[in-house]
Amino acid sequence: MTDPAGANVRSASSGKSRTRFRVVLVEPEKEGNIGAIARSMKNFSLRDLRLVSPKTPIGDEACRYATRGRQILEKAQVFKTLPDALRDISHVVGTTAIVGKSTRNLLRITIDPAQLASRLAETTGSVALLFGRESSGLTNTELQQCNLIVNIPASEEYGTLNVATAASIVFYEIFKEVRSARVPSREPSRQSVERLASTFSELTEAADLPTHRRRLADRAFRNVLGKSVISRREVSLIMGVLRRIRDKTQSERTKAKRMAPVPLR
Repeated sequence: MTDPAGANVRSASSGKSRTRFRVVLVEPEKEGNIGAIARSMKNFSLRDLRLVSPKTPIGDEACRYATRGRQILEKAQVFKTLPDALRDISHVVGTTAIVGKSTRNLLRITIDPAQLASRLAETTGSVALLFGRESSGLTNTELQQCNLIVNIPASEEYGTLNVATAASIVFYEIFKEVRSARVPSREPSRQSVERLASTFSELTEAADLPTHRRRLADRAFRNVLGKSVISRREVSLIMGVLRRIRDKTQSERTKAKRMAPVPLR
């Protein structure tokens, strides 16, 4: 037997969960793809479409491709820059067709859509799903702003998917996972995670690491934060330890400078 009351709770929870997703198209170039993505959003109960500096107008062609997703097109918000579009976002997810061939390419370490959906199911807060230009995708600078980066495994002969097709696969995996409506953990805000990453960066600088090594360490730490389901309490504890190490390091450096012998003139 099924529990109607339980089903209603799951349904309400799932509906609320889906409203936290924002689909962000960065400089889309083809009107038909914008419409096709709006249609796919309608299929999987997503509503919020954001366009960053679109290179094409939204006209009749987009509406034809959108069919019943036309209302999503009509309510789409247009932003001049990506930071503007991400201002109210807690989690940023980027997409790429290019996977790092070396483990040293930390920016191109990716997860697949199913893994993404599973991790997002453990979180709360708004989520931006970024899709790049049809011709060149997202830039490295744009990917740097992402907490997670997704790649859809495909044939080695031709692994680049049409952006609307890729979006549909990501939407489906999220839709499937959200239906389970798991109770999320008490997660930290994006700002507190950013402060934690910044504190770690201060430590790598204090360690006098070469610039390239420091950048790699910072990127690796951000990757760990993005891929883990970290709680507010864990962020607070780690932040406390890192700050104490930072303060002690600064204190010892100051003391060493004071004790350094003064050169004779």
